[in-house]
Amino acid sequence: MTFDYKARLTTSIRDESIGKLLDSLHMESSFFTQSSLCSPWALEMPPMSNCMMYHIVVDGSVLFQLGDDEIELGSGDFILFPKGEGHRLSDGTCTSFTPLSKLPIKAVTDRYETLSFGGNGEQTDVVCGVLLFQHPLAIKLLGILPSYIVIRRDNETSSSTIANISSLLKAETHNIGVGAEGVIARLSDILVITAMRQYLDELSDEKVGWIGALEDARIGNALKVIHETPEHHWSLEEIAQKVGMSRTSFAQQFKRLVGNTPMEYLTEWRMSLAYSKLQLSKDSILSIALDIGYQSEAAFSRAFKKTIGQSPNEIRKAYQATM
Repeated sequence: MTFDYKARLTTSIRDESIGKLLDSLHMESSFFTQSSLCSPWALEMPPMSNCMMYHIVVDGSVLFQLGDDEIELGSGDFILFPKGEGHRLSDGTCTSFTPLSKLPIKAVTDRYETLSFGGNGEQTDVVCGVLLFQHPLAIKLLGILPSYIVIRRDNETSSSTIANISSLLKAETHNIGVGAEGVIARLSDILVITAMRQYLDELSDEKVGWIGALEDARIGNALKVIHETPEHHWSLEEIAQKVGMSRTSFAQQFKRLVGNTPMEYLTEWRMSLAYSKLQLSKDSILSIALDIGYQSEAAFSRAFKKTIGQSPNEIRKAYQATM
């Protein structure tokens, strides 16, 4: 039996709606911090727009506060703040909160920091991080997520993932070596995706919002058609015929489930793809425009700026400035 690697490489990933959505999002790790905190200690994190903040307790315990909510986490537990809301964390005894800007953080690299803080008491080790989301679909997704998502080490749904990643993070943060920054960043990304997947999987139909459209047979097929062939010059009538619906009923059902019209969504998807290409490829703007169904750079640039609020050149230059 021979191994046909070319055939394997062209095999599509199984179409799981939420999985494919998360896979389409580009997460840029802004920074993460390895924190060693000794009692008494208390920190205050400011709000960060278009960001997700997360913390995984490697050793010890932490009390988190968001508004009137208090959440206590132990070793191996993970908390995600999808909307980047400001919050507090402490050992549970200290009430004097030090803001992030006043902490003695030491920069190891541009995106990796360490923090030793507190008194002489019991030590807690935490990996804290921020993921910057600028992809249009990512920002739309954040709108249906709650203020925080907690995954505990003993959670039946994700226990294996959390336990394994927690063990790996513990090893990496205690013995910083070559490549540790990249390993910790990628492990953290997996934790974030695990948290979002678990939350979205557990949503009831009436709360799932626009993602529910992915599970509707005909509207889901329409989205699949748009996602897979954005370069085609689709008309409303053509997409409706593809999924076996009349033009009117298709437009109404699509709008009800997705929140915008099929043509609006097609444009939004094209611009989302272009957004990622502008950041992650060296393709010319004209090449990107042609790839997603525009026949001129000018027409694409007008549509892009109308949808995103910035020109293609501005997006590319802003991303390159962070590299």
